[in-house]
Amino acid sequence: MSVAKTANEASVLKRMASILNLFSEGRTSITIDEVGEAIGVSPATAYRYVGELGGIGLLSRVSGRYVLGPKIIQLEYLIRSYDPVIKSGEEIMTGMADMTGCHVLLCNIYDETIVNVFHAEGKDSLKVTFTKGKQMPLFRGSQARVILASLDRRKLRRLYDKHLENPDLMTLGRDWPSFRTELQRVRRQGYYISRDELDPGTTGIAAPVFNENNEVLGSLVLVFSSSRTPWLSEAALVQIVVENAREISRRVASLAECPPNT
Repeated sequence: MSVAKTANEASVLKRMASILNLFSEGRTSITIDEVGEAIGVSPATAYRYVGELGGIGLLSRVSGRYVLGPKIIQLEYLIRSYDPVIKSGEEIMTGMADMTGCHVLLCNIYDETIVNVFHAEGKDSLKVTFTKGKQMPLFRGSQARVILASLDRRKLRRLYDKHLENPDLMTLGRDWPSFRTELQRVRRQGYYISRDELDPGTTGIAAPVFNENNEVLGSLVLVFSSSRTPWLSEAALVQIVVENAREISRRVASLAECPPNT
């Protein structure tokens, strides 16, 4: 395959991804004109891209506009049912919610995007803004703090330099040395407690989850109302989160050691 052809295919894939990235909570449908403007192509070319995405089920046409297609739903089902990290932690997180009464989240990082991939609801009636499937802040909240603290220095520096304009970043440190020092402290501690950082009146306790290569996959987070303290002490809750995050990491690592279909 020629270099030119490879580059052209990569460009097409990037444009396809850009179309899907147009969707958000504030924009649940798109038009051909919006697609053309976003990726810098003519209406005819935009229509062709949209048609190809529709042909594989990633988009559907409804009343002259385009929405996410059925393939997205099918993929979400597969992730929810068979993702190794979710399956490794589902039983553990449900048990944590039952035992403590708190809400329990699993937040994974994908490149530089943190997403809540599982939510075990607790007995406490608590408003959790960042429910399953929602992108979470990269520099705010207990889930972010323990993930960032577990990244290697080179990747962390790249994120720091790229997001200098993000006001959340400044809460971790006013410059790179102080930013790095704070995250080293969290790494040594092994957990982080956030208070009112994501939702008013909520406390979150998070610990990192790792893969078989000791690379951070995400974080296990226990969330409860700051005004209605659980029956367990905060120190006990920290221990529960840390120990269960380690158990999920152990289970993920064991899956990598097992041959397929065993």
